[in-house]
Order: sequence, then structure tokens, then C-alpha cells
Amino acid sequence: MKILLTDASGLTSRQVSTILSQKHHQVHVLSPPSLLLLATLTSHTTKSHPVPAFSASPYAWLDATLQVLRDEKFDILLCTQEQVSIISASSPLLTSTGVKFAVPEFNSLRRVMDKVSACQALSDAGLPQPESVVLNSSLEMLSQCEALLPGYVKTPIGTASTGVRRAANLDELASVIADFVAKGCFDDGEELVVQKEVHGSLLMVSGVFEHGRLRAWHACVRVREGVGGGASKKVSLPLKVVGEHLQSFGRLLSWHGALSMDAILEGGRAWYVDVNPRIVEPVNGLLAGVDLVEELLQVSLGDEVEEERPPKHGMEGVETHQLVLAMMKAAEEGRVQLLMEAFKALMGFHEYAGSREELTPLDSDVVWGFLSLAGLFLGLLLGGAWAVEKLRGDTIRNYNLSAKGWEEILEKVDSGKEENSP
Repeated sequence: MKILLTDASGLTSRQVSTILSQKHHQVHVLSPPSLLLLATLTSHTTKSHPVPAFSASPYAWLDATLQVLRDEKFDILLCTQEQVSIISASSPLLTSTGVKFAVPEFNSLRRVMDKVSACQALSDAGLPQPESVVLNSSLEMLSQCEALLPGYVKTPIGTASTGVRRAANLDELASVIADFVAKGCFDDGEELVVQKEVHGSLLMVSGVFEHGRLRAWHACVRVREGVGGGASKKVSLPLKVVGEHLQSFGRLLSWHGALSMDAILEGGRAWYVDVNPRIVEPVNGLLAGVDLVEELLQVSLGDEVEEERPPKHGMEGVETHQLVLAMMKAAEEGRVQLLMEAFKALMGFHEYAGSREELTPLDSDVVWGFLSLAGLFLGLLLGGAWAVEKLRGDTIRNYNLSAKGWEEILEKVDSGKEENSP
């Protein structure tokens, strides 16, 4: 099949491109203007189509995407980042091009798209989450926040840990809130979430749903943190209770398509701290025995699963890593640390022993994989922490949904001005 990915910048897009290409699909990507687009620096991607950066204007991105879909015939449009928001809001327009895709109804999406709504949805589903307080411009609930410290202050919209700040005490909380207020976080009735810190390991959970029914799911633990809080190493851990939680959550929302959540594992209990309405880094699951990308393709095509079949899930204990994230994390600390990281990876020592590469597997993409890693290594060696911040910032800006963009989408949908016909 001929498949178009909605993003070329992120880790998920690069992983999905690899998986699809190995299944002999023709993979195209939508590429914003940028020097580093992970899903284009690989032989697994057939063609790149230039589009505006999604964060700058979701509707400019949509117009360009519609033109690509009209110019070329695609079988499936697969969401790998926050573009799911505009696709859900404008699904009839996209359907008119003949492409198939799996996204939730907009009423379901808006229940998890921002962090305030997601907290309420998790509560409605009865899923455990850290104690939280929602603050508005009146700051009436501020007195209740002291009991939550140390904790995290979160803006409603934020991708890849943007919009999340830690506050250890009341002074830090006041400073963080002041910074957010200065950036206009309380404009137009916006709110902030203050959430109690929970100590434990980060659990990354993903599932694929068919109109509220869970078809397949996977969970893995971040055992080593990479740049920006990403996972430079994971170990699969599909806990039964987590699958039950995911199933309940998707059923409540009548979810259709991919859904991911982050949780903190504390003493064997999962505390849910974030929800993402899309697929996230599926290679660990694939190597653990559950192919979430294939399930998402089948849902996009409208293939229904047998009513009595239980949700598929992977096995426990599969170790994977992402050297790109590890090198960027090491480069933040210094050139010596970067050289040591590269040496450990080359020799297969320590964290790399018995672990498989998710992002740049050389066995299936030798030339591009080597060139990507070598180029990144040299860039980090020369640029250090500045290069890390530059690369990470540019990547996030390419695909993240801004508060202004989300407000624009909501206004058009709520006013009935969203273009829902060709």
C-alpha cells in the first residue's frame, strides 16, 4: 500500500517508516522546513512532501496536506504526531480525497487533547492519577497546592514535556506560575494543572482501538532517560492491570485509532500522568510480539476483529534502545561523556548489551543509519549542549500543537465554521 505519514520529524515517524517499509509498503512523509527530519534520513522513506510547520498554523498545514492527497493517490494517512487534532476536526474534507485513516471522533479527542480535560477523563474512567489541582486566573485553589509539593505545573497544551515545570516549594511554585502568566497562560480562560510528584519508573503504554474496543496494546518501562525526558532504553512490561485500565479508558471515550498514556510505576501501582491521542514509538512492542502499526492499518481499512478475540499484547523483558537520544543526553553533559556513550554503543557494553536499536537499526538501513549517526555524533561533538537544544527545539516546533492552534481549531468546530465538506 501507499501510505502517507503526517510528520517527518519525530521518533515515532522514523520507527513507523521502518516498520512499514519492511512490510513492503511505499512510505511517504509530510515534511516541514527543517534541517533534521528523521523520517527522511532513511532508505525506508520513498518520498517527502513539503508542508508548513504544523505548530505555526494547523490550517495552513491542512491545506497543504489536502493538496498532496489530491495530487497523489494514497491508500492510508497515518497520524504519527499532534496532527491528529486537525484531522479529527476536518475528517470529512480528508475523506473526500479517497484516503483512509483511523482517528477518534472530535468529541472524544477533545476530552484528552489538553491536560485539564485529560485529568477529568482519567477521573471519569476511575483510573489512578496523582492528586491534582486545577488553577484558573483567580488562583482561588492556590492554597490547596502546598500539599502537592514537590509537584509539577502543567499548561493545558504541550508536547514532548514542553509546558511542564517542577516546583519543589511555594516560592518555586509562585515563580513558575508567574512565568506562565507572563506567557499568557490564563488568557481566554485557560487553566493550569498542579500535580503531586510521584516517585517511580515511567511506564509507556500504547493501544489501538476500534470504536471503543481494544484490539492490541503494549507497555514498556523507561529504564534509562534520554534527552528531554525521552526513553533512551526501554524494557517491555505489559502488566495485566494496565491493559485493563487502557481497555476501560478507550471504552469510556469510544476511542477509534491509536491512544497512548504515560504512567509512573510506584510499588507496582500505575499512576497515570499524561495522555496522547496517537501511536508512540512502536518498535519495542513489535519486538515484544505485538504489531501496533499493523493493527492501526487494519483499523484504518475498516477491517473488524472477531468479537470474542481478547486484545493482543507483547511479552515481558524485551530490551531496546535509541542511541540518538542517549548521545544527545550525553552531549548535554560534555564531550567526554559523548565519546564514552559512543564507545559503549559501538562495543555493546553496559546498557547496550542484549538490547536492540529502535530508531536507527543498521541491519535494515546500513548506509543511511550510519550516515545519520555519524553526522549527529560530529554535530554534537562540535556543538555540544547548544546543538542539542537547537535540534530538539526545531524538531518539537515542527510537529507540536500550540495553544493558539488548538484554540483556533476549537473556535472553528464550536462555531460550526469548520469546513466539513469538499
